[in-house]
Amino acid sequence: MRTNKKTLRNVILFSLVAISCGWIGVGVNQLLGEPSNLESLGSGIFIATPIVCMILLRLFGGDGWKDFPLKPYFKQNIRWYIFAIAVYPIVVGITLFVGKRLGWVDVSKFTIAASLPVLVAAFLPSFIKNIFEESAFRGYLTVKMKQLTKNEWLIYVVVAFVCQIWHLPYNLIFLDDAYQATFFPYSKELFVLVSFVVIAVWTIMYTEIFFLSRSLLLVVLMHSMKDALNPLISEGFTIILPDKTLLVSPLFGLIPTLIYLAIGLYLRRIRKSKECLLS
Repeated sequence: MRTNKKTLRNVILFSLVAISCGWIGVGVNQLLGEPSNLESLGSGIFIATPIVCMILLRLFGGDGWKDFPLKPYFKQNIRWYIFAIAVYPIVVGITLFVGKRLGWVDVSKFTIAASLPVLVAAFLPSFIKNIFEESAFRGYLTVKMKQLTKNEWLIYVVVAFVCQIWHLPYNLIFLDDAYQATFFPYSKELFVLVSFVVIAVWTIMYTEIFFLSRSLLLVVLMHSMKDALNPLISEGFTIILPDKTLLVSPLFGLIPTLIYLAIGLYLRRIRKSKECLLS
């Protein structure tokens, strides 16, 4: 790891704040006598604290704003914007097609006319939420880790680990049990374990598309496309046999997870090839 004491200090501080803020939110809800759900003050603390910490470190911690990836680079990234919009719909479509062919998925209630307005309505709140999340974890933590090390595997591990631990209070407490069961009809403990694996795989793909595009907007868009597809399951447009969830769930299934891993590693190969040509 390249020596940069200030950056290392701030990365450690950001990470500690991120992994603790959700539990602080839970504690605040308990003090106020409020339930810990997604409408609570504690949930707001969980969502907002990482980006607030990032802003404070950039303003007062010596990080500055020069490396904040605000420019969208539309002209240079046309194909990557297309990728960001299309990757989740395509992979989810492939997964559900395989599941339907094998008799594991019922899509009889799915129609474009019925589902499209619901998916579009889900996009905007997801986009706003993901500005907070991606500004912190890609626009700050990933950027700073890249300044600390050239080892992208270490970047994957650190970013995935902090993001995974940040999600723990969400997965265990804030997320409604009934809503979670529509996606993952197993125990909370298994849900957390599988989420760790899925986030680790997604981190490779998100990190690599971010490195290739240098655009925060692009990863916000990609993340929002993923979240906007959740009503396919939650609104009953597709029904997956409970014992096949670990195989064909669009969010947690083995099939889409392996596809995302292959995509992430392929993006890494593209980036490495470009770096070799420039060196």
